[in-house]
Amino acid sequence: MQTARPKPPTPTAPWRSAALNVSLGLAAVFGAPVAAAAPALASPTQAEETEEISARVTSFVEGTGIVIDRGLRDGLRVGDRVTFTERGGRQQFGTILELEGRVASVRPEDSQFRPEPGTRASISVPSSRFEKPAPKREGELPVPSREEPTAAVPPPSKTGEAPRWTRPEDGFTMDMPLLAEVNAVHPENRASKLTGRSYLSWDRIVDTEEGRGDSFLRFGGGVYGENLFGKGGTLHFDGEINARRTQRIGNDDDESTSDFRLDRLSYTLGGTRHDWDRLQFGRFLQDGMSEFGVLDGASWSTRTDRGDSYGGSVGFLPEPDKDQQSLEDFQLAAWYRWVADEREILSITGGYQKTWHNGSRDRDLLVLKSQYIPVEGWNVFGSAWVDIYGAGDDVKDSGPSLTYAIIDGRRRFDNDVTLNIDYRHQEYPELQRSEFPPVGLPQIQDAHVDRLGGTVSKWTKGGSSQANAKRLYLRAGGWADEEDSGGDAEFGVDFYDVFADDARLDLAVFGSSAKFSSLVGARLRYGRFGPKRSWSVQYEVRQNDIVGFNSNVDNLYQHRARGSYELFRATGLSASLSGEVQLQDREDQFFLGLFLQRSF
Repeated sequence: MQTARPKPPTPTAPWRSAALNVSLGLAAVFGAPVAAAAPALASPTQAEETEEISARVTSFVEGTGIVIDRGLRDGLRVGDRVTFTERGGRQQFGTILELEGRVASVRPEDSQFRPEPGTRASISVPSSRFEKPAPKREGELPVPSREEPTAAVPPPSKTGEAPRWTRPEDGFTMDMPLLAEVNAVHPENRASKLTGRSYLSWDRIVDTEEGRGDSFLRFGGGVYGENLFGKGGTLHFDGEINARRTQRIGNDDDESTSDFRLDRLSYTLGGTRHDWDRLQFGRFLQDGMSEFGVLDGASWSTRTDRGDSYGGSVGFLPEPDKDQQSLEDFQLAAWYRWVADEREILSITGGYQKTWHNGSRDRDLLVLKSQYIPVEGWNVFGSAWVDIYGAGDDVKDSGPSLTYAIIDGRRRFDNDVTLNIDYRHQEYPELQRSEFPPVGLPQIQDAHVDRLGGTVSKWTKGGSSQANAKRLYLRAGGWADEEDSGGDAEFGVDFYDVFADDARLDLAVFGSSAKFSSLVGARLRYGRFGPKRSWSVQYEVRQNDIVGFNSNVDNLYQHRARGSYELFRATGLSASLSGEVQLQDREDQFFLGLFLQRSF
């Protein structure tokens, strides 16, 4: 477990003020409001010691929220804030609404956030939840422990008097922190613990035009072990066996493939409030800079007294495909993260990665990102990936080139209005390493996509926590690439508690327009979304107008119907069954999916 280390307030030194001014200027480049940041960073506050609980997303359930593989037995409580980290380094946030033994349901702050299974999550919880209970004495209240997340308070005596506190103060004075005399349990002294999940996924797709059917089978799981060897370290494993079979109707030439995919096998030492040095080795997504990708090697990081952190890594980069071939791309990387104060409202991170493909120089990547997350006001995230090219690169011009960039700003106003604005830029880097399907040299040189979009939503009747609430939203955006440009928009309204408790009715109309095509459509969905079971049905229709084709195929209609049912149990068992039908002018598709999972 990692932890945020509290530090007592200290006067702001001259060098600190200068660094703050420079950092606020950099944050302004990524969109952070400097004027609002200054007062928030003026005076640090002392906080209770916390520990970071690592988790993974297991599924996303419409209406219920994001399901993670941690629960009451891991020290979580309703109301805890969850941080999700995507592969690109962007962070999303949510709040725990429902808890069971090994699972928790999280409501994301961004209603459009749909994390993929396996997305990394973390929850900072007070260290006091994990302290070993001291020997009980007469009249003493019990202390919560990891095994007993909710401790009961002794009932009053028959005379109506509260139980007396008989334990001596042991030198405790009123000017000391509440937990000053409570000694934390070091990781190496904690009991060994093994948690994890196993899952089975089966999907079947039938295409009538091509006369083929595809079946996909995935079986895998993950294991998370704490202090298994008495050294306080953590062991993490994620892997799966996946198989695909293609059947051609009326043809015996079927195809079958199967592979084992090792996503993670790593061991971590340190990285706690008792040991700021963190060493991780094996196969893992790099912790300090997830933008640098999955690594077969080792990484080290540490933290300074004022809260900054830095580290580096060395090893090989497995290719991001089903085979995950490794040992061809060697990398060295280093990064530094600056924070304004211990609350980490403003942070700025810079990292550099250098790679070699089969011994030849390949990529020089610089990543800069900034995050501003005050309690109130605008939350802003910005990230820029800059590739530095040299004389050995054939397509790109020498010098720095922006490969990927994102600026995301969002704010919730007092009148239950939420506004989100984001900009994205993406293009192909020139690499010897295989990271995407092969493309031609002109695409690497010129292909790019720029998109600017926004979403505004409004809650009525007191927000989502109130009965019969309603949410209206409008999403719109425009984009441009090397050949075309266009725009899209969607307007919808979500009705809550329609016809039944925990039920929701969603209505939406949408459309897009570009140089070669345009479409308009509508969508209706209804379902009941509860903490133990959920179901929904959906129907969507769209009309596509394609420019440049003859009159027989230039106006296409698509009909899509979908249904799903999800089930959750306190034992950690979850199941999902879904089906879908897509009807088009000349081609129909049918889909059936089953997903089973057990957390332990």
